[in-house]
Amino acid sequence: MHKKGTMGLALVLALVLALGACGRTPKAPAAQTEQVALKTEAVPTHAPEVATDDPPLNLPAGQTLGDALPHVPSLPLRLASGAQAGALVPQTSCADQLPADCALSKRLEITIAAEKLGEPPVIGEVCLCTKTVDREETNRAVETGKQLVVVAAWPGDRKAEATFVEAHYNPTDLPPTRARAGHDAAAWGTLVSTGWPQVPVLAIASARFSDGAFGEITAWQRSAQALHIDSGKLSWQPVGDRTFQSVDLGHLQALCEGRADASPEDRVGANPTACPRAEQLAQELATGATDRQTLRLKRLKGQGAENAEKDADPQSIWLREAKKQLKAGDWQAAIATALKVDMICGEAVQDAHAILVDAVNQGHLPFSKVAPNQPLADLCEPLPDKPAPKRQRVEAEKSAKVEAPTKPALKAHAHTRHP
Repeated sequence: MHKKGTMGLALVLALVLALGACGRTPKAPAAQTEQVALKTEAVPTHAPEVATDDPPLNLPAGQTLGDALPHVPSLPLRLASGAQAGALVPQTSCADQLPADCALSKRLEITIAAEKLGEPPVIGEVCLCTKTVDREETNRAVETGKQLVVVAAWPGDRKAEATFVEAHYNPTDLPPTRARAGHDAAAWGTLVSTGWPQVPVLAIASARFSDGAFGEITAWQRSAQALHIDSGKLSWQPVGDRTFQSVDLGHLQALCEGRADASPEDRVGANPTACPRAEQLAQELATGATDRQTLRLKRLKGQGAENAEKDADPQSIWLREAKKQLKAGDWQAAIATALKVDMICGEAVQDAHAILVDAVNQGHLPFSKVAPNQPLADLCEPLPDKPAPKRQRVEAEKSAKVEAPTKPALKAHAHTRHP
């Protein structure tokens, strides 16, 4: 009985081991495993062929079709802290969008606060550049040889460009000898921030020319355009222009006394014919300057009803009218009038910008900021009293140099004369 029980138990154990081994694959030796793996990798896999009439795209390695498609432009955000965090900026700086061969002379960055809560502020750029224009030597007193271009770049790809026409002036009394040397025309420009979000920048082009029998008359030209933003669209629109004259009394007195040395025509000693002209103009300017200053003070107090069109001191008239417009609640007209003062002065003027600040506040608009900070200048003089520019010393035109014959040529010449 014991022997039969032992045999039965052994049979049960053998049956259990056999059942446990049914689901397992016998383990192959290591060498055999590597051979199986190599054979598996060597077997090529064929992707299903898709019939198409289009030729395959030739894309660079590592590129997909999405990489080859153009990217959808998006408004770049400025990574900054504070009020300018998340501000929208142009995709391309205005300095990179200037015309060819136009040298950058001034650049402003304008920050306009969001009108609605939750919207990001807007940052725009305005650049002014100077382009050289060909001019003949005989026309240096008539043409400036410079052309000004202004470019505004706003968030996204918005852009507005304006070109100022090259300034010209035909002198009436300037002698040809002076027109050829030391009395060249000149041109320059600047940008002025207004603070008004709808018209944030004023571009001013300036030029000056010489006239008069002694080159003592300075003829000035001013022209201005303003950047307008209407429903997101940018455009440059004219503000106005002005032509006026002033007298370089110091130049006349220096000619009379023999001290003038700017041009070759000046350096011929004392010029007695300039003395009576200097005396006459000195008296006229002294008397006129006193009268103009008295009239200016009255206008700045709100008195008078003169028209600025042909007045010798339109700045005081424009300031007077802008204050009246502001008092009447017409703050937009007050800004347009005050900007004419900047046009004449060629810079940001304290009196005009005090009106701009009050006008923008009256319109309940955020005052736009500018970088770099712009200095505010005093109100410029009445037009006839404008100081003359500093004269640059010019040397006489060099005559054509006669080249001396070379030594071989001299020998040949001597041999010819003396055979």
